[in-house]
Amino acid sequence: MSTLDPARADERLRIGSGTPRRPRVDAEISVPPRFGLLALLAIAASIVQSTVLSSVEFRGAHISLLIVLVVWTGLRCGVVTGGWLGLLAGLIADALGGGGVNVLGFTLAGFGAGLLANRFFWDSFPVFIAAVAAAAALCAFVSWATLAIAFGERGAFARDSHTAVWAIVVDCTVAAIALTFIRFGRSRGWIRA
Repeated sequence: MSTLDPARADERLRIGSGTPRRPRVDAEISVPPRFGLLALLAIAASIVQSTVLSSVEFRGAHISLLIVLVVWTGLRCGVVTGGWLGLLAGLIADALGGGGVNVLGFTLAGFGAGLLANRFFWDSFPVFIAAVAAAAALCAFVSWATLAIAFGERGAFARDSHTAVWAIVVDCTVAAIALTFIRFGRSRGWIRA
């Protein structure tokens, strides 16, 4: 009997291959959010930040929801989306009175967080908190460098470094709360992030 015999193939199909089948395992497919939704979140975060949270400060540092959103987007969606949302968020922040230095700082923060996207999980607490701290420090450095180099303002580092350190602490706290909320929402099925 040949191995290509149709009768033998029929017999093998009826009986099965002889090896037990493994049960199916559903893999989680993660789809990043659309850029339009992220842009709306950036607009909403800037409105909340400039109205409701404008009077909230801790040792001179204000909460920056935009930095947390830009870093989350960079870690979640990659370099291109993080960079573009950073540019958009920087334009929005500068339009609301940022002084013109947020465009560069937020774009670099989104781009830098996007570089980490291929190497780390986006919902890792240490990675997210460290990325937010680095982004807040980068934005403070870009602001100081612009004031010192472009405008010739001397002594800005001594004046602004204390506030920048507290801004890093405040932004990292907000990032930890946001990531806790995202994880809780994902476990309950409320959020599909």
